[in-house]
Amino acid sequence: MKKITCLLLALALLLCLAACGGEPAADAGEPVAESEEPVAESEEPVAESEESVTESEAPFTGSEEPVAESEAPAEEASPLETAKEFEGANLEDLIAAIGEPQSSDYAPSCLGEGEDGNLYYDGFTVYTYRDVDGTEVVNYVE
Repeated sequence: MKKITCLLLALALLLCLAACGGEPAADAGEPVAESEEPVAESEEPVAESEESVTESEAPFTGSEEPVAESEAPAEEASPLETAKEFEGANLEDLIAAIGEPQSSDYAPSCLGEGEDGNLYYDGFTVYTYRDVDGTEVVNYVE
């Protein structure tokens, strides 16, 4: 019976540690991404300078004349892509950029004295840390 009790306590401790693991605290000064995904051509920012495009840089359109990238219609970034740009920034800035979340919940943080927040948007979740002084920082977006 003592062995079973010890195993159950060890399992409970393991689950508690796993619940607090994952992302490092935002107090380190810079956000940490789990994986680096390659950027697709359509997601590349448009260059601000008006330099001419050589034939090797122009996309192939089937015609003999090269087409400059600046002539292509610009695609707007999705709210998820926009939210990822705000990792490490204040939550107020993110809300100003993409709007209020559909719902949210908060729980005491295992990383500090503040609270961990989950803000639910359509198709993605924003994870935040709200310090005791009221400042809330975006930790991660997925």
